[in-house]
Amino acid sequence: MQGLTGKTALVTGGSKGVGLAIAQALARNGVNIALIIRSDSAAAENAVASLRALGVRACYRKADMTVRSEVVAALEAIGEELGSFQLLVNNAGSTAQAPLLALSDERWRQVVSANLDGTFVVCTEVARRMQHGSVIITIAGASAHRCYPGAGAYGPSKAAVVNLTQQMALEWAPLGIRVCGVSPGPIRPADSGWQQQEPELAEEVARLPLKRAGTPEEIAQTVCFLASDAASYITGQMLLVDGGGASTWYMTH
Repeated sequence: MQGLTGKTALVTGGSKGVGLAIAQALARNGVNIALIIRSDSAAAENAVASLRALGVRACYRKADMTVRSEVVAALEAIGEELGSFQLLVNNAGSTAQAPLLALSDERWRQVVSANLDGTFVVCTEVARRMQHGSVIITIAGASAHRCYPGAGAYGPSKAAVVNLTQQMALEWAPLGIRVCGVSPGPIRPADSGWQQQEPELAEEVARLPLKRAGTPEEIAQTVCFLASDAASYITGQMLLVDGGGASTWYMTH
């Protein structure tokens, strides 16, 4: 992608899954990568090794994304190792879901804190360290745009991330920082046989206009586009990558 080579990106929650796919796609475009993770050091070590094998510099630091002092410490350590950064992909968060009447106050607060507070803390601290021409990309599942039974705190917390993305884009445009987001639908590795393990989800996916799940690589390529010069006139937008799901109405419950 145009304009990515030689930049440095921070990817939260980038040690596995969609986050790792994003980090690897950026690395293939010549972007140095810093991962911020909460706990799984073994996965982070493997992720960093895979990124370095792509020919870029890479490192990771641990932090609770909802605790500002820990985020600041991680950013300072990353800055010492990799220098300034021009990209942030805020991928970390909670995917926990449960019906509202089954949610305790504590669990509600945990999900909202992980998804909304964590995004706010990381984005504001990173923005303070960014220069003109930088890009922040948030991740908020398609549940932010439509409701379904059992989503619990997940959908509302991600809907708040959508609004926060727009607010950051508005306030930070004068600083030369673009803020965009990606809203993935059902994402599963291709040819992994997930349909046998998740038959109910497979039924839902069959009702999508494109009649398939997306792949982590498709989300990663979308992030690369938004981070690139090809998207230089885009800010404040959430790009739905959901097989058309948010444009339809279907319920099985």
